[in-house]
Amino acid sequence: MATMTLADLSLAEVASQLLDRTNGRVAQAEVYGYDTTSTPVDFEANRLKSLETKDSRGIALRVICDGKIGLAATTRLRTGADLDQVVADAVALAAFGAEARFELPSRIDATPVDVFDPATEAITVEAMVGLGQQMIDHVRAYDGDILCEAGVRRAVETTVILNSRGGHGTYKKSSYALVIGGQLIRGQDFLSIWEYDTRCGTDIDAMALARAAVEKFEIAKPIATVRTASLPVIFTPRGVASVLLSRFGVSLSGKSVLQGSSALSDKLGTAVFDPRLTITDDATVPRVPRSSPFDDEGTPTRPHTLVGNGEVRAFYYDRQTAGLAGTETTGHGYRSPESLPGPSTSVVRIAPGGTSVADLVGGVDEGLLVESMTGTFAGNVFSGDFSGNVHIGFKIEGGKVVGRVKDTMVAGNIFADMKDLGGLSDVAEWVGGGVQSPHILFRSLGVSSKT
Repeated sequence: MATMTLADLSLAEVASQLLDRTNGRVAQAEVYGYDTTSTPVDFEANRLKSLETKDSRGIALRVICDGKIGLAATTRLRTGADLDQVVADAVALAAFGAEARFELPSRIDATPVDVFDPATEAITVEAMVGLGQQMIDHVRAYDGDILCEAGVRRAVETTVILNSRGGHGTYKKSSYALVIGGQLIRGQDFLSIWEYDTRCGTDIDAMALARAAVEKFEIAKPIATVRTASLPVIFTPRGVASVLLSRFGVSLSGKSVLQGSSALSDKLGTAVFDPRLTITDDATVPRVPRSSPFDDEGTPTRPHTLVGNGEVRAFYYDRQTAGLAGTETTGHGYRSPESLPGPSTSVVRIAPGGTSVADLVGGVDEGLLVESMTGTFAGNVFSGDFSGNVHIGFKIEGGKVVGRVKDTMVAGNIFADMKDLGGLSDVAEWVGGGVQSPHILFRSLGVSSKT
């Protein structure tokens, strides 16, 4: 076979070339390809640190050979010999793979969802540098002792999926992210504050982020003491995303249910949580970076209610896990380019409640407002336990935030402590382009402090 050059071919053409090479060698084959251009502009120690545009292209081949699954991936896409090697590797590894319990889709019907904004692709590096510098200037105008870091990042990714049963899908997605924060060192006190936002388009208010960082620094400067006791604790949307949702994700995963490791395995249709709690996974939300028209196996995305009014309504599956469980995929087969698809959430939305944040805080005589924690995987994630050190958290006293807490731990269990919540705020906020959550008030969690 003559040497073939792949560099000038489109991603879809490369994927088709690879799929053709599997003919007659495997029972089923699936090609997953990605082509990404990203431009990060990073500031460190108040100054521009780096800016560059990075291009990456890769392809993965999943095969079913003699009833078993094989996977091979590469970013080396220069000649046809590179594609031949991918096929050979996937076939060879199938001998050691798991038994396949799924069929690839014969067609891919993409769900209409807006995840690409031309403005993201068009924004200039000069404009990105200017936004980063403006955010830093605003924070340092508040306090020149803050050592600032900032980032402005854009990315455009094309995804292609082809399979031997005739399935073919492709989409283009953009993402745009801003981050501003820094460190303030005062004697033995080290304070680190960060604000960030991620969307498909460039409609992020950079100065609003900078003002939010300044406000956070202002309320975090005073240090408050907290006693060791069972106290009311409010988790901000960021706290919910970073601490609580990992427990829900594991417990509602079809893989955990199949293995019997989830505490919710036998709770389908059972009221387990507060009746005000509704959690939906929905990759069809427009202009959200974690949304997509289909998952990484070509299954169309759709809204999927996991918990409805406190009742466990559904689990989520990829194709292989669904086959093992004797059910259907829910369109949650996601992957990295070098790994097999597995069940994973996409865009998680927790429905808001009916209480304002001010009223949630105002109703707490003594307690905590927690934004982030460290070491939260110390607890048994399958049982719903969570515990860790409060990274950014504040003391509530007499219905008011009075200062930041240090050397403090919080512990609880989502199954026991979310049966009767103190309330959910009436506004749900976006966190990191993949979670939308209200503030959540726990009536009583274990709080321990060195002071």
